[in-house]
Order: sequence, then structure tokens, then C-alpha cells
Amino acid sequence: MSGHVPTVVIGTDGSPDSERALHYGALEAARAGCGITLVHVTPDYVPIAAMYPVAMSEMEQQGRYILDQSAETLRRWAPDAPVQSLLRVGRRVGAVSEAGRGARMIVLGHRHASMMTRLSTGTTTTGVAARATAPVVSVPATWNPEVEHGLVIAGFKGAAHSGELLARAFAAASARKAKLVVMHAWRLPTAYDDVVEGRVHAEEWARAAHEEIDPLLEDWHRSYPDVEVEVRVLHDHPAHALREASKEADLMVLVRKSHGFPAAVHLGSVARTLLRDSVCPVAIVPPQAVAAETPGLVLEDEGTMQK
Repeated sequence: MSGHVPTVVIGTDGSPDSERALHYGALEAARAGCGITLVHVTPDYVPIAAMYPVAMSEMEQQGRYILDQSAETLRRWAPDAPVQSLLRVGRRVGAVSEAGRGARMIVLGHRHASMMTRLSTGTTTTGVAARATAPVVSVPATWNPEVEHGLVIAGFKGAAHSGELLARAFAAASARKAKLVVMHAWRLPTAYDDVVEGRVHAEEWARAAHEEIDPLLEDWHRSYPDVEVEVRVLHDHPAHALREASKEADLMVLVRKSHGFPAAVHLGSVARTLLRDSVCPVAIVPPQAVAAETPGLVLEDEGTMQK
């Protein structure tokens, strides 16, 4: 990977899921005017077969074949982009996360897995999104590159790390010439309290949300005067509200929690739900990511912006 110009890193395993990631990553690289790094990870163990043992050299050969085929496929969508290939050995999550260190983003195709599979093995996308230092984009099977809605959604929870969230969301909306919706959804944990609050104090909740969000947008409006912005406050479960909104969006942007154990908990339940169920691609932004797209803005520890 280049030490000066961040590349778009794409994880590939030769499946239809990774082909979607190749297509999405090619479009992102074209928007950014940068190169592409393909990553394939072979296991660090040799499968045992009684009649036909598999040698490590054969696994390496297969890995290089997948990378070569992926590079050939990529040329359909990014014929002029510089492409390099990385073959890694080990566990996918750790190897892909490390390969994406310093990248503009990591792109992975989301593969739908049964609940039992997720519980027993987890998913590569969730694991990488939980630990990578670069933004991770999950591309679902429902993504259609020929359909553009002209809408980017930023899922806003609170002021903490809002700088990282808004940096990525504004940059994505500007690159796509799309509208940006900053969405905040709320629902109280107790059903009876929620019913009362929703009927009696919904306007107060909305006003309080605007009072928190609107000042955070002021500097971003000046940095991205071309981006139309709407703040949308809904009385709904955040995961449900964002999932429904993903049906009409080109990209969903969420920020990762800054703490938690085990690793998947870093994402929070809303992020994990959206990675699994979103109709549009989902970008998970790590906390304290550098807003390189916006010169002159400095992110403080709590995510507020100072000139």
C-alpha cells in the first residue's frame, strides 16, 4: 500500500459477495482518484482429506488465482486505477484489518449467514468493522449500482464522535452530489413510558435533538456548501428507523463505539443490525478517524470541531 496516498482496500474470496465489493470499491476509487489494494486471506492450517491431502503450496496457488481473477474482474469497472494485490495467511478478520491500516476505506461484500453460523463463527464483515482503524463499508446483496437515490444517511446518536461521523457523511454526500439526512431516532426502553413520552413530549424530544445537532453542523455547512442537509428526528427504535431509511439511500454512515468487550460489542446493537439487514451499503467509521477530506477542521477527543 502507498505510504502517501490512501488506497481503497477490497477483501476478495472469489465469491459473488466479493464481486459486489469489487464493483463498489472501483466506484469509490474513481470518486477519490486513488488506487486499489486487493486482499485475499488463506487459512493458516491445511484441510485434512483422507484421499487427497491439500498442501500449503496448493492453498497459496489458489489464493493467487483468486487475486488474479479479482484483478481481471476489477478492470471492467476501474480500467485505469492502479491495482496491487496482497496475499495474507491467517485469520481473515485480523489479516484484513491489518491490511487496511492507513487505507481510505475497507470494502467487503456482506454474506447473509444463518443465526447459528453468526453465533458460532461470527462474520468477517462484523469482525473487521469492529476492529479496523479505517472506515469499513459493507455491501449487501440488495445493492444495485445502476440505482441511485441521491441520498446519504448519517445515523446520529450523540455528540461524542459526531465529528468523525459527519466528516465521512458530508464527504460521501458531496462526492455523490447527494442530499445528506442526519437521522436521530429515539425510543424509551420501557414500553409504557415510551407510549406516554411519545404522545406527550415528542415535540420536546425533537426540539432537544435539534438543539444538539444543529450547532454541530455549522462548520460542515461552510466546508460543504454544495450539500443539502436535513435533520430528521423520529420516535422509533433506531435500528428499525435506519433500516427503513436504507431502502431509499445510497449509503448509511454510522460511527463505531469507542469502547466495549468483546470486539463485536464495539459496534453496538444498532450497527450490528444494520450490517446484517440494511438494504444499502453501510459505512462503519472508527472513533477518532481523521477527517482528511476537510482541511482546517480539527477533531477534539469528544468529537466536537474547532477551527
